[in-house]
Amino acid sequence: MPKRAPAKGVHVYAAGIVSNTVSVVDATTHKLVAAVDAGINPYGIARTPDGRKLYITNSGAADVSVLDTAQGRIVSTVTVGLYPHGIAVSPDGAYAYVADTGPDGPGGSTSVSVIRTATDKVTATWHTGPGPRAVALAPDGRTLYVACADGLFVVDTGHGAVRTRHPGQARAGGLAVHPDGSRVYVANTWDDTLSVLDARGGGVRAALRVGRNPWQVVPAPDGGRVYVTSANDDTVTAVDADGRRVLGTVRVGHVPTGITVAGGTLWVATNASSTLDAVDAASLAVVARTPLGLATSPSGVAVV
Repeated sequence: MPKRAPAKGVHVYAAGIVSNTVSVVDATTHKLVAAVDAGINPYGIARTPDGRKLYITNSGAADVSVLDTAQGRIVSTVTVGLYPHGIAVSPDGAYAYVADTGPDGPGGSTSVSVIRTATDKVTATWHTGPGPRAVALAPDGRTLYVACADGLFVVDTGHGAVRTRHPGQARAGGLAVHPDGSRVYVANTWDDTLSVLDARGGGVRAALRVGRNPWQVVPAPDGGRVYVTSANDDTVTAVDADGRRVLGTVRVGHVPTGITVAGGTLWVATNASSTLDAVDAASLAVVARTPLGLATSPSGVAVV
């Protein structure tokens, strides 16, 4: 298997926790075309808006790998806090925000590392709650949402200060923000629900039961639907944007975790099956399944 990703065409990148690689799948042929060596236990993955770089958190270490998509290889490694998981790139591409999850229990991490993408250096370290795991940005880049063990923290990216905390949204597995910035979606891993928060007032608009152990959440680009992976029942659930009702469910591979949407297709990483499943976002039908190798265990996904 080539260790350098091809530069042309649209590709889906999946971080392999066990293989310590980033799998590269051709989005048209659904073929695995490369496996790029990364760091220890790559978990989260985020792209810059221009698609030139991918930032991959290495959850078994204390660093982030930077993959140049034109060169098809890791070109830099950035030291951050211990055991980083979630990551998000600002809408203008200037910064990457990393949830330094750290070890469980007292004395663990409370930090978010801020990487300047022009230099691939950490320029600031902000402090939120214990065990920050997932991060998501408002469309204007001014607000960062951080899921921690004791609640959802809302951070002003202008100076890194915590504006407020929502203790009822503790221990969330995944976060997303509606494309218009009005709503925040919280995958409540421990009680099998999806919360919809008002981004301005902070109140809970809805809490809808989805599948067992909801893990990641992503809104459709048009904002009409939200899609949630449920790791313990092997499903992806489509929910209306207000979180009032379930629109449909599709069964995918075993233990779906990471998810993204592009061009009308949901790309779903199935951790235990080690596949990348392509799901038609409108009909919720699996249209392709790409084996990544049994020792891969993919998590985060991105399309470039």
